Amino acid sequence: MGRLLELEKVNLHYKSHNTSVQVIKDADLNIESGEKVAIVGKSGSGKTSLIMLIAGLERPTSGKITFDGKVISALSENELADIRRESIGIVFQSFYLIPNYTALENVSLILEINNVQNARKKAADLLSQFGLADRLNHFPTQLSGGEQQRVAIARSMAVMPKLILADEPTGNLDTENSKLISRLLFDYAKQNNSSFILVTHDQGFAAECDRIIKIEDGKIL
Repeated sequence: MGRLLELEKVNLHYKSHNTSVQVIKDADLNIESGEKVAIVGKSGSGKTSLIMLIAGLERPTSGKITFDGKVISALSENELADIRRESIGIVFQSFYLIPNYTALENVSLILEINNVQNARKKAADLLSQFGLADRLNHFPTQLSGGEQQRVAIARSMAVMPKLILADEPTGNLDTENSKLISRLLFDYAKQNNSSFILVTHDQGFAAECDRIIKIEDGKIL
């Protein structure tokens, strides 16, 4: 399959009032292309910090992160933004939709930024796949929580990313919507051979992955 992501002895410290808190400790992690990995652990164990490091939204204090052959821990902010835009889809527990954009506009925007032809049609087709054909022109406040999360996922998947990062994507949803969202994520990752890293408290969701990795007090066990 080939290795897509590698973390080597990655550490992350936060400084606060002359003290330093270590939230990630000597993390080593390899993810193959197309592999589905769940990250589990208690609240405050470092799961979200690990996702932020992989996404290039946090810089490691020390260590090396390599994504798709590039040492992203050494890249500039603009270079990291380009990689996220082109190759990484991020799904958070909160939806982060643009409130004054419709569902269609929220998804087509990322395609337009990437200079994709027929952006609006492709966005509409993707939203239809996610069961939102009759919600294209609705604003986020006119959508249910499950519908907003589907729009957020469609936006993240629009560029067919090599890596999908999902941080508690069903944390704010009821059981029925949680099952629907998990199915959409796994099906889309499989369809596009995307690697998938999932942070979740849902053991059933985690069990569908190829591997489950536990993190405790900032250390990958």
